[in-house]
Amino acid sequence: MNADPSLLFAAAFALLLFAGAVALFGAAGNRRMKERVRAAGVGAQEAQVPAASAVPSIRLAAPTENRVLALLIRMVGYSPEVPQAQIIPWPAVVVAGLGTALLAYWRARGWLGPLGAAPLGLLAGGFVVRLIFRWQHRRYSNALFGQIPDALGLIIRAIRAGLPMGEALRSVSREMPAPTKDEFARLVGEIAIGRPIDQAIWRVYERSGITEYAFLSVTLGLQSQTGGSLAETLENLADLVRKRVAMAQRASALAAEAKASAVILVILPFICVAIMTLIRPNHLSTFFTDPAGYRMMMVGLVLMGLGVLTIRWLIRRAQEG
Repeated sequence: MNADPSLLFAAAFALLLFAGAVALFGAAGNRRMKERVRAAGVGAQEAQVPAASAVPSIRLAAPTENRVLALLIRMVGYSPEVPQAQIIPWPAVVVAGLGTALLAYWRARGWLGPLGAAPLGLLAGGFVVRLIFRWQHRRYSNALFGQIPDALGLIIRAIRAGLPMGEALRSVSREMPAPTKDEFARLVGEIAIGRPIDQAIWRVYERSGITEYAFLSVTLGLQSQTGGSLAETLENLADLVRKRVAMAQRASALAAEAKASAVILVILPFICVAIMTLIRPNHLSTFFTDPAGYRMMMVGLVLMGLGVLTIRWLIRRAQEG
């Protein structure tokens, strides 16, 4: 008895998604643990080895990462640096990817055959998984970006009250909401095991990609070398950051009109199809019964999807600019 190709495809893709999810989410935890161990080694090394020493240390060398796993992470757009509280549960990601892959395979099997529909299903499922992970990282970065002015204000108030910089950062990890609370708790942990403050803040920039944290890291590094009033220096930086955040929020408000227009353009064809079906039920039946009409409909949906992605890309570029 021959097995149904659809069942074989579903089982294979489900197994692939499950293995990928275990590898990705396991890699995130392992990477965080290795970074904390390396940070502890860096702190101990800096306390014992003179700065002029140019002898390379084996203990400071980064472990070689699995190339296949690194390629998988880049392909699906997964960011292991996102805090655990901000991560979408992996069963939801697997269900979304598997459902999309099966739907694409089922719709394309009659047109391309089982062998031709299988790669299309894999691409569709992988594309949806990538969209989910990119949206996850973008949501985390946007939330972190919007909380920067409040975090800087809390640091400045703590310093003006006479607290040291380390205690000011610890107050942010206690009083700010997530995800800033999670990032600063991680930052305070790195400082506690020996990483300098400016380098620990630079790691926040590397994890989130938010330029304002790079500004803060460079500012603290320069201030530690040149001296001066730390509160005044941070106040000037906070004023600059507030202006940048306000400008980004204005850009998002201006882009809302373009997003609304894009939504209307996408929904309008489906509304027209529904109205025409109510008026003349058999008028559009050719697109569902005739193979040529079905192909035309699929091509139209693909072109519409490409148009939506293009509009999203243009809006995002305008906001970033």
